[in-house]
Amino acid sequence: MDWGWDEPPNPQVRGRVHQSDLESDRLPETRELIELGWTLVSDVPTAAFRPFVWPSHARTWVPDRSTVWSLETCANSHFNITKARCLPLSAEERNELEAQINRELMEVGVPKRPPGRLWFLRPVGGFRSVGALNDHVLAMAEERGLDQLRPGLVQLWEIELARLDG
Repeated sequence: MDWGWDEPPNPQVRGRVHQSDLESDRLPETRELIELGWTLVSDVPTAAFRPFVWPSHARTWVPDRSTVWSLETCANSHFNITKARCLPLSAEERNELEAQINRELMEVGVPKRPPGRLWFLRPVGGFRSVGALNDHVLAMAEERGLDQLRPGLVQLWEIELARLDG
């Protein structure tokens, strides 16, 4: 188990280094990698640790050039939305989100992840998709009462991925 700190980014990046106004799932490199069979990893804590336990030959990453948008709304006294606007999160807000994810991961024994990466996974063990593999492991987790991020969930993923990747 490791974060692959020394692993280079996926070559699909092809020199794309500038910040983009696009969200992570809309970046050209994300769309290309998905077309090539990769699955973008969500930043929700119950998924954010998976690149750490995933076999290195079935994971990759690209620099995160995306913009995270927040939606601000105003409502009248009848709770009808009267104004809405999207604003990009500041670097400080994004750093705080990353720090929060890292705190939650460290609470379950997963070390701090490399900053500024979008992670992608491919299925292992004969599964046709990462989603199918996810469903398989989450069914096992549910049987064990591991429906939230906790050390047992991380260990279950580690053990099952090692077994499947044989």
